[in-house]
Amino acid sequence: MLCVPPGMEIWLTVHVLLPVHVTPTPSSQPATPTEDESTQMVDWLIKYGYLPRSDPSTGQLQAWTAVTDAVKAMQTFAGLKDSGVLDEETLVLMKSPRCSLPDQDGPSKLLVLQQGKEIRRRRRSVSMWTHRNINWRLQSYPSSSHLSREMIRSLVFYALRVWAEPTSLEFHEVGSPEAADLQVDFLQGYHGDGYPFDGAGGAVGHAFFPSDPARAGGVHLDAEEQWAFRQPAYEGTDLFTVLVHEFGHALGLAHSSSRHSVMRPYYQGPVGDPLHYRLEQQDLEHITHIYVQRILISAAGKRNQLLLTDAPRLTTEPNIHHRAHHHHHRHGPPINRCNTSFDAVAKIRGETFFFKGLMVWRVNGGGLVSGRGAAVRRLWRGLPADLLRLDAVLERDSDHAIIFVSGSRFWLFRDLSLQDGYPQPLTAFRMELSLTRGQPDDEDEAAPGSGHWALVWDPEEGPVWGKVGNLEEEKQEDKWSQLLRDGVSGITTDNDGSVYLFRGDSYWKFMFPGSAPQDGYPRSSAADWLDCIDSSS
Repeated sequence: MLCVPPGMEIWLTVHVLLPVHVTPTPSSQPATPTEDESTQMVDWLIKYGYLPRSDPSTGQLQAWTAVTDAVKAMQTFAGLKDSGVLDEETLVLMKSPRCSLPDQDGPSKLLVLQQGKEIRRRRRSVSMWTHRNINWRLQSYPSSSHLSREMIRSLVFYALRVWAEPTSLEFHEVGSPEAADLQVDFLQGYHGDGYPFDGAGGAVGHAFFPSDPARAGGVHLDAEEQWAFRQPAYEGTDLFTVLVHEFGHALGLAHSSSRHSVMRPYYQGPVGDPLHYRLEQQDLEHITHIYVQRILISAAGKRNQLLLTDAPRLTTEPNIHHRAHHHHHRHGPPINRCNTSFDAVAKIRGETFFFKGLMVWRVNGGGLVSGRGAAVRRLWRGLPADLLRLDAVLERDSDHAIIFVSGSRFWLFRDLSLQDGYPQPLTAFRMELSLTRGQPDDEDEAAPGSGHWALVWDPEEGPVWGKVGNLEEEKQEDKWSQLLRDGVSGITTDNDGSVYLFRGDSYWKFMFPGSAPQDGYPRSSAADWLDCIDSSS
């Protein structure tokens, strides 16, 4: 029992009203919370770690000063004015959807009020996975949802990609629960882990830290939420946003008090498009501190430093390597992206990928993701290890399948998963096209006059891998046709309908297929896309 000065010995039980008043605001009149609201507030403060759990011998009994300090701690963590009174803004936040996990380990363990003002955060022991390759599995789905199962799987993939990009972590989908490090479940009500769900609104999800001996990697979402994607905030709870938050916990991050952090416990609406979403600076620093700057000690006692692929704000890089990086070095020196011609260029899920050998560089709306590049097989593990180079890569417009072409074979992926029955011979592609309309296709690709395999443009499909027919030498060609006949490494489109053709170390821009190239082209791919200095200028 907390000792308080005379006159302040006011206690709250489940039957006594707590004397906490709502502070008047421009949008509200002065009010006193009901008995139920007072009880719910104390329950909320206990649930999320701001008050100790009730003593079984005395019931739910809390001192007025303890409740006031708890409200202050909650307000401070949430970025509100720490008045200690239940004003309208505080009440609204308490009633908003949020993560089930507490903001604190306990009032005496994590946050300590000193003289009612200063908050000291004790060091939390680092919780992390000690291996790079993390397997995930989607165990169950919501019983009723507007989102298809394939859409839910895709959102899981993209939410994990948010955390993979600034670290060396690799996430792989598996079918066996025994092989899964992270397992996503849609559950409802009491489900045996001490964090029951309460239907739509309220608690929307929770996940367990890697240090949890029994539940590490468990990611639980409320099956009764109205899960949505690319919908206004009032039409449901954005699944991608919640997945990013809960995967942060599953990788070792605690809640954040920053209003801009995805690890803030309160649901704040959709964070953005999965194709372009990037972590806020504080989240970026926290995840890279755990998985990039730390030295892991393996069970065998060997030092195993994580690869600094894409690590931000680091000025020096230790002499460390990755298996794929070693494989690359066996075939020659490191590839300089600023001084090479690329084998293939493709636009996949809204990002532009530049392939050279079995290395790839990614460019999104924010520019080059990493100057070091990554091993292609790190992303698409179904490609054979002895593959030396790719002739073409493209995302098929009709079904968004990702197709890799090398030699006389092609591989078809759904996201990162190689489909059964692949690779297949190119003759199974059935996309044989000719730049000269009306010319019959020759089934025998080796027959005279049949043309050659290359990237071509189809009016309905866009870029496809097909046959380029032989054009008559005397015919005057436009630049578009000439480039396609000679062979290009990539064809990509922009949002305004314009088309880019890539060849060698240069690229051309066309306002529409078959038009004349824009003035000033060709330009340097390295300078314009890959953050290199243009030596010609």
